Amino acid sequence: MRFKARTLGAGAGFLAALIWATASGPARAQEEAAQRSIPDEYRWENVITDFDKSRLERADEALALGNEEAAAADGVSYDDRLALKSVMDAKAVPVDDSHLLGWRGCRMIKVGGRFAGLAVYPFFDCRITVVDGFLFFEKRSGSQRMSGRLYQNDALSRILLAAPTYNDAPQRPYMSEADENTDPQIQNAVGVLNQLEDGRLRILFPWPALEASYTVLVFDFPGDAVH
Repeated sequence: MRFKARTLGAGAGFLAALIWATASGPARAQEEAAQRSIPDEYRWENVITDFDKSRLERADEALALGNEEAAAADGVSYDDRLALKSVMDAKAVPVDDSHLLGWRGCRMIKVGGRFAGLAVYPFFDCRITVVDGFLFFEKRSGSQRMSGRLYQNDALSRILLAAPTYNDAPQRPYMSEADENTDPQIQNAVGVLNQLEDGRLRILFPWPALEASYTVLVFDFPGDAVH
């Protein structure tokens, strides 16, 4: 079973639904064979906590609720609504891991929740490198930071298992089931990365610990970091 992403058509506005799905026939057999070739420690299913798996499974609920809350929010600018629509309507293409590497400008969009309803933040610095054989994501500037490993999922997505930090605090590893903490300030972050047709990247975080029903981190074009 793989975690797959699809974007709903124009009739659904800019709602992107994440669903659990299985391939069938020869495609399923090919996918299962490819998965068997991946060592256990490289499989996100063997690392993710039950709580974070539940967040992924309920991602469609987070998206529907967040978009409803954002649509009803007062005082949200047209530009901010357009920024969200632009990234959520964008078509995902097969991920080229080499395209992910390097520095990029990135900004967080917080959707829904009890506060602003929709908040689009300025650009900060993010990068993806290779560390110990894993793709490794880092948000390196701003007060709210995070870092973690990106795991193979399917042709269109990678799964991010990350840990947040604040300001210049040292990076922390993703917490295991035994160490998991529900303190919203240090709770794990789980996201789904897509490469978009226009060259940007997005990571969607369903049910974040703070301030939103979902958040989406948008990576600008390669080399556009602000550091």
